[in-house]
Amino acid sequence: MELYDAIFYRKSIEFYSTKPITESLMKEVKKLCSNITYLNSNLNIKAHVIDRGHLINFSTRNKIQIKAPHYILITSNKGENYLENIGYALQGVTLEMACLGLGTTWLKCMLTRDEVEEFVNLDKIKDKDESEIEYPQAIIAFGYPQEGEALFRSSSAIHDRHKMKHICKTYDEKWFNALNALRVAPSINNCQPWTLEERENGFDLFENEHKKRLELDKYSKISMGIALKHFEIGCKHDNINIEYRKFDVQDKRRKVYFISVLEKSM
Repeated sequence: MELYDAIFYRKSIEFYSTKPITESLMKEVKKLCSNITYLNSNLNIKAHVIDRGHLINFSTRNKIQIKAPHYILITSNKGENYLENIGYALQGVTLEMACLGLGTTWLKCMLTRDEVEEFVNLDKIKDKDESEIEYPQAIIAFGYPQEGEALFRSSSAIHDRHKMKHICKTYDEKWFNALNALRVAPSINNCQPWTLEERENGFDLFENEHKKRLELDKYSKISMGIALKHFEIGCKHDNINIEYRKFDVQDKRRKVYFISVLEKSM
């Protein structure tokens, strides 16, 4: 399965088998997590593979939403757009894992840095500014789905997403596949917080504000990065070369500017 196809067939797994994945698959997962890429080079995002899932369950006092045999713990310092970069970096990993036949689920992280240091080696904080210190930010559960739980959607149709005209009113048809890939991206509480506005040779991407921001805000920003990764994969599928730029774009009413995507000139 290609990554573009995985966008439409991957789904979040609710129930996992307790059976550990094979050693060869675990090596592939660790390789993926050790080679993540993201947009802001000043960030220090890491994907720690926790092959003994009980460590996460114990540390969260079994309050984690989804029980799985394995987890990926994502840590990062708090630089510019660090949450969006986390979503961008790790959604590529979840799609690659779907192609390997593994289920994944994005989860909220309730762990503190002190709790994480019990089983993960973090950078020492001595002589570091607050903006340089890495903290746990999100968790991804992974493994084989429990018997009876399908790994993929039964159909590529996704009925609980906004229609295209809701997220982008005008666009050239060459962008349709990329926009559709973004449209079906997973998001916290399925809030689908993205709006795009067409500009010359591309789009400005905005995050919609929420009436109840607090807890939703952090994971909404991660969702924005996930959507951006989907858009990028859709562009690659159609051989559209893109670049990311930051412009002096004014925020709109209840919409906050994130980034612009431009087609590279030949």
